[in-house]
Amino acid sequence: MGKKLLYIFGNGLTLDFLNHVNNSNRIDVRNLFKYGSCVKWPADNVPGFLSFKHCPNLWNLGARPQMSEQEAMSLIEDIITCVNVHAGSPQKIAATTIAAPNDIYLFAYKELSIYLRNLFVAYDSAMPISLDAITNWPWYEILKSANDDPEIEEISIVTYNYDIWLERMLRLANIPFCISVVEKPTPTPKIRIYKPHGSISFAHKQTRDPASFQIAYGRDLPDAPASDFSVTYDKLDQYYLVNAMIPPAGDSGRFNQTWAKEIRREIKKITNNLTIKDEVVICGLSYWHVDRAELDELFVALPQDVNVKMVNPNPNRSMNTVIASLFSNYISHSNASELKGAGL
Repeated sequence: MGKKLLYIFGNGLTLDFLNHVNNSNRIDVRNLFKYGSCVKWPADNVPGFLSFKHCPNLWNLGARPQMSEQEAMSLIEDIITCVNVHAGSPQKIAATTIAAPNDIYLFAYKELSIYLRNLFVAYDSAMPISLDAITNWPWYEILKSANDDPEIEEISIVTYNYDIWLERMLRLANIPFCISVVEKPTPTPKIRIYKPHGSISFAHKQTRDPASFQIAYGRDLPDAPASDFSVTYDKLDQYYLVNAMIPPAGDSGRFNQTWAKEIRREIKKITNNLTIKDEVVICGLSYWHVDRAELDELFVALPQDVNVKMVNPNPNRSMNTVIASLFSNYISHSNASELKGAGL
């Protein structure tokens, strides 16, 4: 049996990519409300998605394009904290387009989820990439080298990012991969990507007319199995019956989302099959208090003697402490180039 690699990616990977390509477009993956007024409303294709007109609950909670990064993060954290609790509540009410005072956070979550899909679709359109732009990006070199190494049997990538720049990079380089659970190609490529929080590339089998676009309010969270989705990298602005995206820091384990549970189940199989000869590489995870339960579930499922490396110039102190307490073979790196053997 050959060596197995498990990469766990968070928003830091996307930030590193945007920094590498010298992003000069209106793209900000830290402050997710900054360019909200530039995002087009699908029904009329007019900018202004983040507005009182289209997202009254987010707006009433203070969401503004002019707010600071910290204010935006705090608001998202408040919304997710409330919805994480709601996800475990047995209470259900009929769908309504009028929010009761105590439903504002739940309805803001509905707005946030569909807004984020449209935001990242707009970002994807604004940032086309070329092979020349990414061939000297350390993560490209790391993944290509691992894919070319005959001693490495399997490469699993768990990413909590909605964007598809990683997938576009692999496609440009003609490196085979699949989005596991949603795609089931035969034979299975060495690189298998798992997206438990969803992706802008997840296309539900039922589409709707963009002219009828609206945000579906109510306490129910639309659900579907992974088999109802396909993966697409074109026409990302389609209007789907089910939006397969869980907002940042949302705990997918708390939501009754069948597609997410199926992906998490496959990830658990991966962690259960790792041994001391295998390697886990962590990059760019936030470790907010609202998503720690999901990440901790992943960490504790790993064998204690597996080789763990974390790449982060400013690692979260709590996560650093937790990982050091769990794994005896842990190394922390400040830059991905160090994984290639670059030293002093």
